[in-house]
Amino acid sequence: MKNILSLSAVILSLMLVSCGDPEPTAQEIMDKTIQAHGADLATNARLDFMFRGINYSVDRNDGNFTYVRSFQQGDKKVIDQLDNQGFTRHFNDSLVVLKDSMAQRYKSSVNSVIYFAQLPYGLDGDAVNLKLIGMDSIKDSNYYEIQVTFKEDGGGEDHEDVFVYWIDTQDFLIDYIAYSYCEDDCGFRFRESVNRRNLNGIIVQDYNNYKSSKQDPQLEDLDDAFEAGNLQLLSEIKIEFPEVTLHN
Repeated sequence: MKNILSLSAVILSLMLVSCGDPEPTAQEIMDKTIQAHGADLATNARLDFMFRGINYSVDRNDGNFTYVRSFQQGDKKVIDQLDNQGFTRHFNDSLVVLKDSMAQRYKSSVNSVIYFAQLPYGLDGDAVNLKLIGMDSIKDSNYYEIQVTFKEDGGGEDHEDVFVYWIDTQDFLIDYIAYSYCEDDCGFRFRESVNRRNLNGIIVQDYNNYKSSKQDPQLEDLDDAFEAGNLQLLSEIKIEFPEVTLHN
C-alpha cells in the first residue's frame, strides 16, 4: 500500500495543514525521537546489561566513552574495551596483542551491540543523513518513515548500511526498524520493538528480529510484509538486566 496514505494518516495530515502547522522535517522528527528515548541523557550516563550471556557496559561522560564486554572463556576472563584511545583485549589482567584484522572484528562486534542497544543515540551526528519518506500505518498506529544513511567521512566502516525507522507520530518512539547490511554476507532485517522499559528517563527495549523471503526487498515495504505475516522470525534481541546510572 505504498504511495497511498492510510485514511487515518490522511486525516492527520489534513489536521496539521488546517491548523497551519507545517510538516515537520526529518531532523525535527529525529530530534524529538532522541529526546523521547532519553538518548540525550545517555551522553552523560552509564548503561550495564547482559546480551546473550555476555556482560556489557556503556559509560559516557563529557565526551569520553568506554564500552566494555566481558565473558568467561575456559579459565580466562576476556575483557574487550573500546574507548577514545581505541580497542584493547585482555585475558584476565594480561593485555593481548591482536592482529589489526582481529582487533577490527572484535571492535565492530562490541560497537554493533552497543549501537542497537542505545538507538537512537548518535542519529543526530554530522555523518548522518536523514530523509522523511512519508507517513504510513502499522496495526492502526500512524508513523513517520525516516530513512537513515551515512556519509563515508565519519560514517564508520558500515557507512553503506541503510535504515528505515517507523517513528510513532504521537509519542515519537521507534516501534519498528528495517535495515540492509553487508558484513560477511548481505541481507535485510525488520525489527519490532517489545518489552519497552524506562530506566531513569532512558528507554531500553528488546526486538523481535525478522527476515524477508525476498532476495532484494524494498526496506520501506517490509512493514507491509510484516503485517501480512510474510516475514520469518529469526531471533529475539533481548537486553537483559539493564541498569542505568545518570552522571551529575
